[in-house]
Amino acid sequence: MIPEILAIVLATAIGVALALLLDHEGRGAIIVGEGMLLGIASCAAILFVFAIATITWSRSLLLAMAVLVGAIAWWFARHRVGQLRSTVHYSPASAIFDGITALGLLGYSLFSTMAPLWEFDYICNWGLKGKLFWEAHGIDWSFLQNAFHRAIHPDYPPLLPLSFDVLAVVRGDWNDRALGLLNVVFALALLLVVRRLAAEETGSDLAGAFAAAAMLAFAASPWIGLAESPLVAYGTMAILLLRVGDSRVNLAAVLLGLAASAKNEGLTLIVAVAVALVIAGRARLVPRLWPAIAIPLPWLVARLMRDIPTDLATGNVFSRVLAHVENPAPLLEALAHYPVGKPLYWLGIIAAFAILRSRLVSRERFALSAIVVQFAFYIGAYLSSPHDLDWHLRWSWERVVSHLTPTLTYVVIVQLMRAVGAQPADREVISEQSVSRSTPEGGIAAERV
Repeated sequence: MIPEILAIVLATAIGVALALLLDHEGRGAIIVGEGMLLGIASCAAILFVFAIATITWSRSLLLAMAVLVGAIAWWFARHRVGQLRSTVHYSPASAIFDGITALGLLGYSLFSTMAPLWEFDYICNWGLKGKLFWEAHGIDWSFLQNAFHRAIHPDYPPLLPLSFDVLAVVRGDWNDRALGLLNVVFALALLLVVRRLAAEETGSDLAGAFAAAAMLAFAASPWIGLAESPLVAYGTMAILLLRVGDSRVNLAAVLLGLAASAKNEGLTLIVAVAVALVIAGRARLVPRLWPAIAIPLPWLVARLMRDIPTDLATGNVFSRVLAHVENPAPLLEALAHYPVGKPLYWLGIIAAFAILRSRLVSRERFALSAIVVQFAFYIGAYLSSPHDLDWHLRWSWERVVSHLTPTLTYVVIVQLMRAVGAQPADREVISEQSVSRSTPEGGIAAERV
């Protein structure tokens, strides 16, 4: 898997420069995490531009363009290079939780690459499209226009298949096993950001390490090769960056756009975040989310121009919604029947809300509102579904709930740790840079140590 690893390293190098340009406050692990996501997306975007311009994909052309983009990004980010090094004081006790996280990621890496990817939706959707694009050395528009099975979802955005193709173009061959590495990249990137943000918010490096270890099971999607992994990484990271303040709104908007480029649910997440900003009294930031619309727009236009079908929009949508509203029993029965995760987890969440009710409502208004609005969109999608509801929920309910649980888990963990309070020895974690201070909206304000 050396060619794929080298491709990921190259993408990360490009993405770190882009992260430095977009995140003026980030240092250390948070820049690396952001860079991994931005780098993969940038290389996939290069292939998308080639496909739109009818330029045949090749390794030399991709690498040349990637190096050019990286060189330009690093030139403009050169003044930030000195800030790459993290100034967080590392707590020796953090090694315990960092070791748990590293061991879990190692196991997840072995699991993700132990065999050619096996998920049904990979075989007939994400992986199938990626391999057909690779064989065509560009996006196979004729296949998308004449998809022979609804499970292919030809309307789904192409970020994940194009990310597969980045690895395939660099290798010069299609390697189903190695493509599982992308799941690891998305999980690692989110955990790096979680660790740093939690340390900043609580003032404790140990708390940051604990938060990352606790979030491992939510960042590491069990559905290998499916778009849940990038959607969770991009979407969760965008919400977490927005909830801590206004200064990272540009980066968060880009990440939201990339979430919308990973899966259609990312489009509704943009609306959910905009509504949540209004509810949290930060409506002034909504116009600054324009990159979230601009990034997936080329795909939406290309899809419309080529009349690529989408199953939720087929037939009379209004009549389906009305029928399901008039007879909600099938939907309610399916919702109650199919799992949404481990019961012990939800008992823990309920207990946390009982303990921290006022703190969560006052300080996490934005994040919780985004979760609730996005959940409402998911229920709306089921109401408009042209498929049998029992079948539809059986194969998607647990996955769509997994889009929301990472954000929910993070805010609960951080507020619990802030309520308990960090140990005095851990208070001096950050020097000569921004530190966390709670605000009524649940954000952080910068102050100098």
